Amino acid sequence: MSDRQKAILVVLITTREFRWHAGAITADGLAVPLLRSDQANLHHYTELESDEQVSFLRHRLAGVLQRGCDRLFARHMKANHFLLIADGRFVEADPAITQRLADHFVQWMINPPITYIIANPDFEIHSADQIKVIAGTCLPEVTTVLQTGLPGLVKQIATPESWELITRPKNPDS
Repeated sequence: MSDRQKAILVVLITTREFRWHAGAITADGLAVPLLRSDQANLHHYTELESDEQVSFLRHRLAGVLQRGCDRLFARHMKANHFLLIADGRFVEADPAITQRLADHFVQWMINPPITYIIANPDFEIHSADQIKVIAGTCLPEVTTVLQTGLPGLVKQIATPESWELITRPKNPDS
């Protein structure tokens, strides 16, 4: 396992489109697109009560992290940090949902460490002061890699064929 290249597994959450993209950023800033959801993949939470919203989002995003780790493994890479980066707070949800979800991930997923960030709607981060951490810690080395590799990852969102499409399960609760 030690011969695997370390990478940050990044999940970009587009809250208004109810979708996500998962990719990796290597220590030298190389952006590696991995997975993307179909349109409205996360929409089901809007139909649920507050506690069920957190449960649904937690389950769905944990699945994204697991699939992302599987894809990294196939590329001889290993996640040394998880970053969940949302372009805002979850819409059509209890106002506390985003914080509750972020806190849950940080409390329950300790290896590798996880950080939940709120970014601009276009996911641009040009300086460390633009990184709004709402749960977890963003160490200086993670911030540097993020600033270097995030623009390349975001740019590739416009090229859907660069990402493996993960469609919504038939049962929306899973």
